[in-house]
Parts: sequence; structure tokens; C-alpha cells
Amino acid sequence: MYQIEQLGEDLFRIALQRHLEFSPEALRAPTNVYLCGPAPWALINAGHPSVHAEDLSHALSECGVRADQIDRIIATSWEIDCVGGAQNFPNAELFVLSPDMFAPGDLEMIIERRRAALRERTSELAAALEGFDAGIVHTWLERFYPRQSRALNFVPLRQGARVRAGRLDLQVHPCSGITAGHMALFDEASAILFSGDVALSGLPARMDDAAGYATSIERLAALNPERALPNHGRPFERARWTLVRASRFLTNTLSSAASALFNGPTIVEFIERDRGYELHEPVELLWNFELFKVLFDELVRTRTIQAEGEGVTRRYGVDVDDPRAEVRSAGSNPSSSSSS
Repeated sequence: MYQIEQLGEDLFRIALQRHLEFSPEALRAPTNVYLCGPAPWALINAGHPSVHAEDLSHALSECGVRADQIDRIIATSWEIDCVGGAQNFPNAELFVLSPDMFAPGDLEMIIERRRAALRERTSELAAALEGFDAGIVHTWLERFYPRQSRALNFVPLRQGARVRAGRLDLQVHPCSGITAGHMALFDEASAILFSGDVALSGLPARMDDAAGYATSIERLAALNPERALPNHGRPFERARWTLVRASRFLTNTLSSAASALFNGPTIVEFIERDRGYELHEPVELLWNFELFKVLFDELVRTRTIQAEGEGVTRRYGVDVDDPRAEVRSAGSNPSSSSSS
């Protein structure tokens, strides 16, 4: 399942639409791989190593390119759906952001850190929420984060470095706040920005530092890009305006979140009540929990709100009550609560 869109001379967006069962909504948008030519051909990102492998191969063939003709892959992050698929192109040279400039790299170690953190959070949610199906989450984690190489050969990139991708002369711009080792790529001549996982509409799929993320958006907007090509979803024209709008959206989200936390909800309560729907899928709940925890902890850091308690029972707001209160709102089963 894929779509091919020609964006310019020898520049194609391959939108890979397949995703795993139970994937959170944030990961259901098409995953973009960009084919840059002419030969020798380059890919911006390589997709998921298993979920996207067959579709990407078919899409390249439709573009008249064989897998063994891919000369290089430039991965915008160390996330599994950016760098993982590089294993399917053994003849291609891999470029990844690596400020310490070490190569080869232990990709499995990086992925295992992510798995382990999500497994730990899953256990906390299962202990606190009655009916939370941790088994579904663990199965999804093992499939989305399959075992990876412990000796990944790559060309390390750092801030300001330039790398060719077909006709494009791309400059590296690290983006903090999303995931470690994330970068955007900018071609000054065409004003094209490969914006990575920066969200051009709404909240990002992943974020580990809200302040760093906000700064990254501002820095990318200062490049005055005309077109933004993200890792997920459709491209955007008027890219600078889109990035400025994304920055304002993040600011407004933080402000409105603070006003919605007047009664000290837990993150689970906020997700289920203030976002206007209930999350019945455990992977969806886990993914949203991780995102909103980053946002709420930023509000605490800036002393916009208070917080009490720890883990999934932590309460955020102006009038924070007993952190040992029930995780869910009034009327829920007391047995589903957990003390911090």
C-alpha cells in the first residue's frame, strides 16, 4: 500500500501507508520516503525494516529504480521507521546524525532503550488501570521495534555538514526535543526543507523535550523554506508560514492545557476527558501518555502549574489534590487506582 507523488525533477515522495495493527493514531499517517535523483539515487529515510520493506521495493520499481541502484540513505533520525529500513539496502551508504562522530553504531542498544522505557510505562499503566491490556502493548512493541544490528556502519553527520542527495545539496540542522539524533535537511537553492518529525499540523508523534522542540521549530522557520517535506503526512507549501503556525499551535496548546488542569487531573484523566474521547486501545493510551507527560512536565518546569505524586498517578494543575487519589475520574472503580 503506497502512493507515489512527483515533487520535482527526479524528486519523488513515496507515501507508505501500511501500519501495524493497534498502532496509535499518530503513527497511522503515511510514512514518507523521498527518492532523490538522478543516478546515483538517494533516499531520505528508509521506512520501517519489515512493515514497509515490500511496499518500498515495489514503489522504487515503479519509479524505474532497483534497490541495488540506491547509492545512499540519509536518515533524519535513529527512530526505527527512519533508519531501520536501511538494512534492506546493503549496497547503500548510510548517513545519520552523530554529534560524537562515532561509527559503527549499536542500533539495537538505541532501540532497546526505547522498548524498555515503553515497557516500564506499560507496567505502570497496567498496575493502575483496571482492564488495561498490557499483552497487546508488548506484542505491538516487539513488532514495531524488532531486533536491530549491533554494528551499524554509517557516515556520521553533525551540525552544518552538507550531503548530496541527487540534485540536492542538503545542509544538516539538528532538531532537539523530538528524539535523540533527529535532524532536518535544507537545500538552499530550492528552499526545500526535509522537516523530519517536526509536526506541521497538530502535535508531533514523538517528543522528549517541549522547550527544545519549540526552539527547533523557530530555527527551521528562520531558514525561510518554501516547501516542507515531512516524515509523515503531506508536504506543505509556504513552509516558513507553516512552521510559524506550528510554533504558535504548540504555545497555544501549552496555554490551553494549563487552563484545563484547574482541578488537578492525572494524564489519563486529561486524555479521556479533556480531549473529548475515551481511549480503549492500550497502545493509543500509552503513546498519548508519553506525549502529554512531556508537555505537562514542561508546564511544571516553568512553574505554570503544580504537580504532586509520581508516575501515572501524578496530578497536574493549579489546585492539585491528594496524589494518592484514584487515577480515573469520580464514579470509577476504586480498585483501579494505585498509590504513588
